[in-house]
Amino acid sequence: MSKVNRVISKCETQDNLFSIYCGLVIRKIRKENGITAYELAKKVNISQQQMSRYERGINKISIDMLFNLSVALDCPFERIIKLIIAEVQKSPSDDVISLRNKISASDTIYFY
Repeated sequence: MSKVNRVISKCETQDNLFSIYCGLVIRKIRKENGITAYELAKKVNISQQQMSRYERGINKISIDMLFNLSVALDCPFERIIKLIIAEVQKSPSDDVISLRNKISASDTIYFY
């Protein structure tokens, strides 16, 4: 078996790293609201298993699903994003430091 050389991009981090933090925040807000994963899943029309995968960071959450979850949780989308960024800021791992730097770089982008 031959080794495949692979160039690692500066943009690359652990494949599901951001999804892990999204899941942590969704679970936290869901529990604050006192609803089960099953109840939240029903509100956004997905299975309880899929909801569990999102919360554990196994499956990536699309921005659309993240928005739908914010509506179902009656939580402003902006608050969810801020909480995700706050979770990323707390972690000391190398992958998270890379993700943190990307988030900081995105703060300098201006939308017209």
